[in-house]
Amino acid sequence: MQLIKEEITEEFIEKMVDRIIARLGEKFEMLDISLDYIGAILGDHDPASVGVQQRSVSRLARGTLKRAPGDK
Repeated sequence: MQLIKEEITEEFIEKMVDRIIARLGEKFEMLDISLDYIGAILGDHDPASVGVQQRSVSRLARGTLKRAPGDK
């Protein structure tokens, strides 16, 4: 896509920045969810329990996670 210099306005730049920020936000959310699952697995917890606890208590909740069914 080739732009002519006159087409690059302040409004155009603002829209592009907004689009980039929105896309980055989506990627960070995906990364956060992935890290939650990795952390649950490494901590020997049920990934679903991690998500439920974070939504109900907070992201900083600790120590009360339940093990996955069948875990010791």
